[in-house]
Amino acid sequence: MSEYDFEDEGFGLSAEESGQNGKQGNGLRQYLDEISTQLKEMRAENAALKAEKTRADVENTLKAKGYAPAAAGLFTGTPDKLDDWLAANGGALAKLPEGEQGQGEVTPQGPPATTVSATDQAQMQRMQEAGTQGVLPPQGSEAELAQALKNARTPQEFAEIMRANGSQHNWT
Repeated sequence: MSEYDFEDEGFGLSAEESGQNGKQGNGLRQYLDEISTQLKEMRAENAALKAEKTRADVENTLKAKGYAPAAAGLFTGTPDKLDDWLAANGGALAKLPEGEQGQGEVTPQGPPATTVSATDQAQMQRMQEAGTQGVLPPQGSEAELAQALKNARTPQEFAEIMRANGSQHNWT
């Protein structure tokens, strides 16, 4: 025999070490079977959830159009084909009483809800007012302002021009 003995299928390992007894190989197979079962269960659950959502969408659409939501059980198509189905079969469906007809999606009236508390809003308002109190926005172009500052003869005139153009510094 040579130094390399390939006659043994386990390449020099005993039957227990090489997995020839069949016990180690079954662990992976069992794991894959478990994963496969879980995947099938998840797919079935996903399909049921999709069907439930589709049915709820159809019920809401039927209610918004004035039909009894129970008619959703009769419709087997996709929600985008509901209008065609209603055109063909709508006359045979039960209508909702006038007071119960859905109005579709209702949009809230008034300004949108805020996430800033009332005290924080008041504080922000005070900060805005303090920042602009007694200050006018700049008047004219930068060149005009520069010319007016050059032409100021007294420090009081200079201070008046600066205050008129937004400076809060005390120039006197």
